[in-house]
Amino acid sequence: MEKLNAVVELLTESWRLNQFTRKLAARLADEKFQKKALNQVARFDKHFLTVEKEFGLEVLDFTGAAFEEGLPITPINLSDFAAEENLFVEAMLEPTIKISGEASIIKRGAAILGRKVK
Repeated sequence: MEKLNAVVELLTESWRLNQFTRKLAARLADEKFQKKALNQVARFDKHFLTVEKEFGLEVLDFTGAAFEEGLPITPINLSDFAAEENLFVEAMLEPTIKISGEASIIKRGAAILGRKVK
């Protein structure tokens, strides 16, 4: 179990770094360097998926999804909204990690919610 926890933490931090790198690359003015950074992200994605499969895990990102009770995330700003508001997952701070092919959640993701515009 200790090894699984280490892999889960490594996947979480790797996911966070990869998300940051994507956002940073999108803001680069140097198109050649931007392309190089995005190629590195794509290479990382390939290895990341290999590790997920090797350990039988799935890393889930609910960004953009409608928020509903039971979603395996911890919304850090839920108290900012009324219960009847129509909410969505505006951003994931950490991914949800589950056992592949099962409903077993190993780690709940952390998210920021937003109001859906009607």
